[in-house]
Amino acid sequence: MPRVVVLKDPLTATEHNDLGVAYERKGLYDLARKEYLLAAEKEPTWDLPLFNLGNLSYGRSDLVSAEGYYRRALALDGNNPDVMNNLANLLHDISLDHEASLLISRALEIECRPEYLDTYKKIMGYFPDEGEPDEPQP
Repeated sequence: MPRVVVLKDPLTATEHNDLGVAYERKGLYDLARKEYLLAAEKEPTWDLPLFNLGNLSYGRSDLVSAEGYYRRALALDGNNPDVMNNLANLLHDISLDHEASLLISRALEIECRPEYLDTYKKIMGYFPDEGEPDEPQP
């Protein structure tokens, strides 16, 4: 009678996520996605693989998937300004500017970073030839 061998995945969630990042940098998006999913499965309370899946999906113009992954990441860590920033950008892209403005304002309250200010300006309709809008205070 044949023997069935069950192999246990020796990699940790962090290792799967890091492998996903390496694959993504090399343009191997399907492999990156697989590794991020494995990381999220191994550590279901960790928001980073979901954030990475959101970024991967957003970069490939799959806005529905990207939004879902960003929202799941934000549900795990409601104070992650990077997730808020990227979700705000996506929401602006699909004309949900009210929710986008709330998210980017929250991100800026947590941490004032140049990329968050850029998102804020984009959402609030700043154009370089029209002058600076009032920037939120950190």
